[in-house]
Amino acid sequence: MQVNRRNQVFAVWIFSFLLFFCQFSARANVYATDIRVNGSQIGGVLIPGGQVTISYILNDNATAGVWLQINSGTNIVWTNGLVAGDPGTLVGLNSVVWDGTNNSGTNVLPGAYTVSITAASDGYDSWTNISDDGTNFTAYTARGIDVNRNTNSPYYGRIFIGCDDSLYTILKANADGSPGDEGGSSAGGLTWGAGTGLMNQDFSPWKISVARNDKVYINDFSGDGFVYAFDETISNYQQALRTDNYPTNDPNPYLSGLYVEGSGTNAFIWMTDEQPFTGVGILRWQLTADGTVATNDPGVVAVLMTNGSALTTRPFDVALDTNGFIYTIQFLMDGDTSNVPVMCFAPYEGSPETNAVWEEGAGNTNLAQAYGIAVNHAATFVAVAIRGTNGMNTQTGLGGMLNLYYATNGQFFTNLDQTGGDQYADVAWDNIGNLYALDVAAEVWRVYSPPGSNQATTVAVPIIQAYDSLAPPLLVNPNLSSCGVGFMLQGQSDVTYWIEQSPDLMNWTPVATNFSASANRPIMIAPPDNQDFYRAVAVP
Repeated sequence: MQVNRRNQVFAVWIFSFLLFFCQFSARANVYATDIRVNGSQIGGVLIPGGQVTISYILNDNATAGVWLQINSGTNIVWTNGLVAGDPGTLVGLNSVVWDGTNNSGTNVLPGAYTVSITAASDGYDSWTNISDDGTNFTAYTARGIDVNRNTNSPYYGRIFIGCDDSLYTILKANADGSPGDEGGSSAGGLTWGAGTGLMNQDFSPWKISVARNDKVYINDFSGDGFVYAFDETISNYQQALRTDNYPTNDPNPYLSGLYVEGSGTNAFIWMTDEQPFTGVGILRWQLTADGTVATNDPGVVAVLMTNGSALTTRPFDVALDTNGFIYTIQFLMDGDTSNVPVMCFAPYEGSPETNAVWEEGAGNTNLAQAYGIAVNHAATFVAVAIRGTNGMNTQTGLGGMLNLYYATNGQFFTNLDQTGGDQYADVAWDNIGNLYALDVAAEVWRVYSPPGSNQATTVAVPIIQAYDSLAPPLLVNPNLSSCGVGFMLQGQSDVTYWIEQSPDLMNWTPVATNFSASANRPIMIAPPDNQDFYRAVAVP
């Protein structure tokens, strides 16, 4: 392991501080996700005498309890503590009912209320696999994985996995491994590598990165580097990076790896050009307001791949920490002892980096075929997925590894491989320190919890709007156009309404759901097949 001298003193100081700090901050395993109010990801309504059901998913058992809290602004209105082992503290889907009273037992006043859920665990003595390799964790020929870390998203904690070969699909899982409510997999309307006949068709979809704005970016490696941006249900997409964005000094790049940093117009796509011999290194493109790279923008080279650089051959994946440090792996063939597999570079500041802050694994043939890299939220650990060379007709037949390194200086920390015969394709972290890994030999995805106790609070996206009563909503100003039937809905703010359709005023079918912070909002319904009636109904 080599450390750049100009950073050595600073790195040692930071490393010592983080070793002390991570004793308290890096211990995490259990947290609440997919918080809903009356089944809604948007919000629920409460009237005197009524109640709301608050549901949530725990990724592990909360062995030290769960606390629910209802707030009005910064004021705590209601709390409910659950003892470990009771309903509401177990891994999977849980629910608690609030009757709309405060801690004194009286009905709360009209207004908007927020929900937060704190889960706590006694934790484990060492890094522990908290998934079970069962059906919910099956992932055939998976190549890419990432986790939604946007705390302002109703999909916070959702896991996305790209599967290639005969499936060519993206798996969508909740934090406990259960499939997404709208379905556990989707191809997103694309054929990916299926039937393309291209050299890389069996490696598509490839790497995945979930951005802060909830867009899910996926690399189509069969196209040598196309990137698509999807919504969280993997249904609607844009092509975010195309051939006109390829680097001008490499006419035939293999754009691998994928990391999206930042938000808004200060967001960037990072990728690696792993084309042997002619690859340019690690590239960065700025995203436009719609989340795509501008036409004919070739990006910039952030880390240069040359004989004079620390980056010398086939960078395969890239990750950034919150301070902008760049972490990468080089894909080394079996027996390669002349190149370094894992390294870190200083933040990009306008000119290509060539000197590594640290390098790890030189001459270590056990690190052959590194496939994925990720750094945790606290920037304390770097995880590296090693595919190894088992079953690839090589002389040594090295098994894969799941390695952790200290992010500050690259020092090896531990190998989490369970059997010695596993082959790891990618890694990712959630916000509270759990590590996610793809084992392509066992055809599963796994979750590893770090040691020690933890406590994590999740603030729900949906709000609860309390009213003295619900006024009957009205649909006014109807109009008919080629786009459909339009209305103005006159209701109440922060209320979810079903728009229902009926042919006879007796049988009603919901055809749309609408939520708005405004009392009055426009509604547009798809053109009806015949003459129908419409009404709005407040969702409980």
